Amino acid sequence: MFHRLLLALVLCQGLSLSAQAQEAWLVTYGPGQEVWERFGHNALWLRDAELGLDHVYSFGYFEMDRPGFYTDFARGIMKYFGSVATPEEEFAFYRMRDRSIRIQQLNLDAGQIRQMHGLLHENVFPIPQYYDYDYFFNNCSTWLRDLIDRVVDGQVRQQLDRQPARLNFRDHIRRYNQSRLELHAGLMLLLGPMIDQPRTAWEEGFVPEALARSIAGVSIDGEPLVGESETLYVSRSHDVPLEPSLQWWSYGLVSVLAALLVAVALRFEKGFWSALPWRAAALATGGAGILVLLMWFGTGHEVIDGNRVLLLLNPAWLLMLLPLPRLATAALWWLLLAAAAAGAVLLAWPGGPQYRPEVVFGLAPLLAVMLWVARSRYSARTRS
Repeated sequence: MFHRLLLALVLCQGLSLSAQAQEAWLVTYGPGQEVWERFGHNALWLRDAELGLDHVYSFGYFEMDRPGFYTDFARGIMKYFGSVATPEEEFAFYRMRDRSIRIQQLNLDAGQIRQMHGLLHENVFPIPQYYDYDYFFNNCSTWLRDLIDRVVDGQVRQQLDRQPARLNFRDHIRRYNQSRLELHAGLMLLLGPMIDQPRTAWEEGFVPEALARSIAGVSIDGEPLVGESETLYVSRSHDVPLEPSLQWWSYGLVSVLAALLVAVALRFEKGFWSALPWRAAALATGGAGILVLLMWFGTGHEVIDGNRVLLLLNPAWLLMLLPLPRLATAALWWLLLAAAAAGAVLLAWPGGPQYRPEVVFGLAPLLAVMLWVARSRYSARTRS
């Protein structure tokens, strides 16, 4: 009897150890300081004692020193790849970067974990195994989301596709860049109406933190997909607000200061130097519009398509720098005024396809002064 009881205990202990031998964890890293760190990162940490496996797999890596990297990136050709590291190396790196680390255990059986390991190995090796990166639909987070969904026979997507996203792409961009006005402004100016569209919780999974939140509510065959959850490290300096901020006052302040520089310069003796700030503003505004046009029609960055900011960053401002006939200048002035007014209305309308009120606040004061100066210049030329 004693021997049978001992054997039963040994068998139970063996089963317990075997159950713990395979583990899968979704790892979510918080944002960092660099541009490519702003939206966070994530990984899959797999452990299998029988295979001697204890590694962290993730996607979204790129080689800035690769020949042609910057040219390809500008054209919308982004070749990224996956990588693997030990948890000690991985977690030490993110602690060193002062980026938060959170782990969530996935309730997968041994077969599912080994299937996931096979898929990860197949898509990571040989390193680098390049894939076509997309900011929103094929990034580090969507790769993991899709792999998890695949090993549970599509049950993750089935549930998350039915749920509306907490925030759309635009508002995630706003909140993750709230502390970096230059990035906030650059993205709001450059990205078109695609980021304003309503999204599902599945699509919102392009953000690692959003994926971690959504997947915690998923059930697989009636059981929660996520079990144990733990925070391994909390960042001391990188904090992201839950809700986005328009920061219209920051945009408006910068624009008012630029407008004052253009206006005050005209109070000096008329000549090259007094007109230089206005010329620089016209060159910068028109040049920015040309850049948007080139990226819209000449690159693979589809997220820029249909950008109504062009009505404010109007390439026609460059023509104002040319010595055109008076009537042509007057017609151009009215065109710029009408485009700016239309752009302000379209971008400030909450129900519109591209909602950018901060951009309107950031450009309206400067454009008003630029138009006033342009009107004064061609009116003076008429009188002379």
